Amino acid sequence: MTRSEWFSRVRELTLRLVAWESVSGTEGEREFAFRLHDLLRGLPYFATHPEYLQLRRTQDDPLERYTLFALVRGKSPRTVILTGHYDVVSVDNYGLLKEWAFDPEELLPNLLEEIRTSNPQAAQDLASGDFLPGRAALDMKSGLAAGIAVLERFATSEPAGNLLFIAVPDEEHSSHGMRSAVQQLPELLGAWGLEAEAAINLDAHVDTGDGSEGQNVFLGSVGKLLPTVFFLGSPTHAGDPFSGVGANFLAAELIRLLEANPDFADAEAPPPVNLRQGDFKDYYDVTTPHTAFAAFNLLTHTWGPREVLERVVAATHQALESALETLRARAARRGLRVPEQRPMVLTFAKLERWAREKAGRAVQEAYQGLKTADPLEFSRQVTERLVRQARLEGPAAVVGFGSLYYPRARLGESPGEKRLLEIVSRQATQVSQEFGTPIGLRPFFPGISDMSFLGCRDTKAALEAMAANTPAFGKILHFDYRLPARLAIPVVNLGPWGRDYHQRTERVHMPYSFGVLPELLWRVCRDLLT
Repeated sequence: MTRSEWFSRVRELTLRLVAWESVSGTEGEREFAFRLHDLLRGLPYFATHPEYLQLRRTQDDPLERYTLFALVRGKSPRTVILTGHYDVVSVDNYGLLKEWAFDPEELLPNLLEEIRTSNPQAAQDLASGDFLPGRAALDMKSGLAAGIAVLERFATSEPAGNLLFIAVPDEEHSSHGMRSAVQQLPELLGAWGLEAEAAINLDAHVDTGDGSEGQNVFLGSVGKLLPTVFFLGSPTHAGDPFSGVGANFLAAELIRLLEANPDFADAEAPPPVNLRQGDFKDYYDVTTPHTAFAAFNLLTHTWGPREVLERVVAATHQALESALETLRARAARRGLRVPEQRPMVLTFAKLERWAREKAGRAVQEAYQGLKTADPLEFSRQVTERLVRQARLEGPAAVVGFGSLYYPRARLGESPGEKRLLEIVSRQATQVSQEFGTPIGLRPFFPGISDMSFLGCRDTKAALEAMAANTPAFGKILHFDYRLPARLAIPVVNLGPWGRDYHQRTERVHMPYSFGVLPELLWRVCRDLLT
């Protein structure tokens, strides 16, 4: 196919996929899988081979959602997986333009008129004709469209191996789609007699410049943990502030220490930021808050759960000591002394052991009767109950993890991983030269992605530390992190680029994403299967 033929087909598919509203958690998300199934069923290949087009419901998911598997068979068991998510974020931020959020061609002139003076870069991009706006035009239905176009071409060729296209829901929230797909893959690969050579995630990247940051093959994906800290203060009357210490004061000192601090960043990963903080006191009085709870987003390149836990415990201890020292200094200015208080910091796993020693089998009651599906809130409530059972007194803090663990993913040194690296490197160079478009290689996709659940290679000790310190794991969060290592599928990310995803000015760069990307995908898949 020529560049213009790729462009025409991927643009057509992108417009169709964007028009199918699929906001996470809505009926549209459920329906999207059936619409995509019908679209592919209309292709001659799947009309003849409907058995290679399957919808499978996500597992351990309170919502009814489906993953689509579409297989084009070749002459050998060797298989390349193309995968991406079809759920999208809310369109509420489009304001008065909301009715056109899923109609890029209607949205374009209206959006351009509204932002002409308020957002010059977006206006210039849209006026140039190189960018297409619309919710999920970038993140990531243009990536799915490129994958479908490649699948179509495979279906009309005589491929040496197999191409398996997997479209998953729920990437934007909890990755139920990919977690389920990974758990369903062993049975599916076995039933179809497939051997997975590699996987290519089709997720999008943003670039505020000339495209050099977006036009890349990403050889891995950052990891993500959500460290939580439950603070226990020593309550005191507001009129007698030096006789205790408020839990919010302790939390504030840790936030000050960690927020955007490069000293607490893993290599070149972004530093941590606070995502939630509160004392959750539901009544008014003049006593300082007894407890507080904070959660921090922490992205990783090299650290696993054990290293993150150790660092957050150390930082929390430093913050509590600093807060008490500040309190002592302020009391001294009034000629007062504060009670001697030695702060204690422990992990969630240690708190649970202490609670078991004090409460015995009754410790299980801490996990019962919680009416929330939010892992973070679940963690807060369980920790609060265990603190009472353990009879822990402040000033103290408990460090754990409050949400789903996204492991780091990166190509290693196995023969399959080296081969994937060699092929993407060679083809990126060749396509770059032929199309006059620079395409690079970068070690990490900077945002969390479904690659984590295909590329996890964490040690047993790391996974045990994560599980023991995540209250919701095994209760409302489920995934067998050992599966990716057993599947041993090398994975990279190769997708579209644009600007402002999740914003109302979200837009995809069409010349690269519709014309260059599918050709690069085609060549990489072809070489992997020969």
